[in-house]
This record gives sequence, structure tokens and C-alpha cells, in this order.
Amino acid sequence: MELRVLPGPADVTRAGADLIADAVRHRPDLVIAWPTGRTPVPLYEELETRVARGDLDFSRLRGFNLDELVAPNDDPRNFRTFMAQYAWWRAGRAAGRFEIPDGAADPEREQARYEAAIAAAGGLDLCLLGIGTDGHVAYNMPGKAELAVHVTALPDSVAEELKEPVERRPIRAVTMGLGTLRAARRVVLFATGASKVEALRHLASGPEDDRWPCTYLTKHPELVVLCDRAASPDGP
Repeated sequence: MELRVLPGPADVTRAGADLIADAVRHRPDLVIAWPTGRTPVPLYEELETRVARGDLDFSRLRGFNLDELVAPNDDPRNFRTFMAQYAWWRAGRAAGRFEIPDGAADPEREQARYEAAIAAAGGLDLCLLGIGTDGHVAYNMPGKAELAVHVTALPDSVAEELKEPVERRPIRAVTMGLGTLRAARRVVLFATGASKVEALRHLASGPEDDRWPCTYLTKHPELVVLCDRAASPDGP
């Protein structure tokens, strides 16, 4: 694991964008796993700026979203809507080259289809991840260690972050499994803020523990962690 401790969140964003840009210049047809959530929004904005300047060309990329809510495709709360707003067009990626689980499909069939689609693309070259305060990555939640793409029930804490009403809980999501993430040729994990310190400490030290799903990435040979000083497992 390579840990890069940077002064603040903006520095984490720039370092992540630099890493992605370098990878794309070396191989324009990369297959990348992309996250949703608050953490990657500044990264997508930075990538958009670089595309607009002509510094980056994402037209040949293949993309796979890490996860999607089990909900109709026109539900404004789903991740398809988020990615259309913040990533797909803003960063210059053609929607036809970007896949996301179909939250309206039969969940059991969709998890198998999505895993097969990733394999058919040659697997993930680069996987971009955030990390939860409880150590979850994608929607691999504490207490389970499922390796393939799967359907999971999300706890109320996640539902509250997503502003899901009580009557819709528990909500479910289709998510890449720990094995899917671990099979990526390179993993870059972003963490900012003091609330992520404990999760990063578990990630840095291991061993594999399903109470801390992030630990299933500890031994990945190409894991890069970009964090700010507040999130550093060694202290600020």
C-alpha cells in the first residue's frame, strides 16, 4: 500500500486528477470504476476543467459505476442521475461507453449481468474508491465479505445520507463485490477528514476482517491511498 498524505482536500483532488490523467495519457482506452457520493464531486469538476482545456481526452475510456440503488431508472435519487449531473457529460465521457447497474432490473439477474460485463471489458484497469467511516468500500458493508457483484441492504445511516424517506427503508443497492474491486489492476482510494482515521488505520494494518471491508484491499499490490492530514492514520 502506498500512502500519500497531503495538506488538505484540494490537494487530494489535484493528486487524484494527476494520477488519472497520467494513466489515461499512457493508455487512452482504460477501463475505470467510478464512484458516487460527495467525495468525488471536486475530482469530477477538476477533470472537467482539464478536459475543457484540452489537456485530457476521455473519449476512448470504458467506465463502470461502482454501484446503483435498486429503484426505477427515472428516480431522481438514483446514482444514474448523479453521474449524469456530475460525471458523464461534465468530464467528457460518452454515455454509451459508461455502464451502471440497472436498478430497475431483476436484482439477481442484474448482478450476474454486470459482473459478466466487467469481465467482457477485460476487467478493471483502475478502480477509484471512497471509504466510509465504518470502512465500507463501494457498498460492501460491515459484517459481509461477498466477492462478486451482489445486492445488499443499506443501513439507515446510509439511507439518511441519501435523504431517503423512512417509508423507503431499508433500501437496496447493486454493488461491485470485494473480489471485483480487488481484481482491479490498480486501486486508488480517497479519504479526507478526521472521521476517516479509524477506517484508514484498519486498512493500513489489516488483517482481513469483514467488520472492516476495506481490509480486503490491504494487500493489493497496486493500492494507492490519497488522504489529507486530518485523515492520516499516522496522525495529522
